[in-house]
Amino acid sequence: MIIHKQNLALTTERLKVLRVIGEKVAQVVVESEIPINAIKIDKIDARLGPFEDHVFENKVVKQGIIHKQVFYVDTKNFVRHIAEDIPYMLTVEIPGVKPSDFIEIQNHLVDIDTDYQLVPRRPQPLSEDKDVDAAARFILRQKVVAHILVKASEWAQVDVVTGVQLFPKINSMQRSFCHKKHNLVNIVM
Repeated sequence: MIIHKQNLALTTERLKVLRVIGEKVAQVVVESEIPINAIKIDKIDARLGPFEDHVFENKVVKQGIIHKQVFYVDTKNFVRHIAEDIPYMLTVEIPGVKPSDFIEIQNHLVDIDTDYQLVPRRPQPLSEDKDVDAAARFILRQKVVAHILVKASEWAQVDVVTGVQLFPKINSMQRSFCHKKHNLVNIVM
């Protein structure tokens, strides 16, 4: 498309772009306790797992999993590993967002930290739950805090200037020279 403005000719092109509606950093805090037969915790790695975003009027509900890997030393001095998935849900207020086929939610993990305590386990009566380790002598209590940047954007079409041509202004005051009987006469037009 070419637009003519006074002494300019602008060339534009229509592009499909993501227009940011709003963004906000949300905090997730989750706790868990697992029985473990450990004498020492080496490290705990936590990361965000799969998630889903649900868009409502002026808010986004994020539902997902925090995946943790616990590395520990057992009572026989062997390094062991267990994995744990903890579900979470959070709500982020973003004014102006509403459900639409053109909405896109972007999620960026800002940081994630884990705090834990290894505490002695009280003797438990025999349980029929086969997932609980009856020989575990300790309970691993954990808290995970994660900050997630949630950005709501909408697909839109915009016209972008891709070229500018400037036309020189013609000066209406020009000098012309005429010869008349060998006399030069300046004529101003």
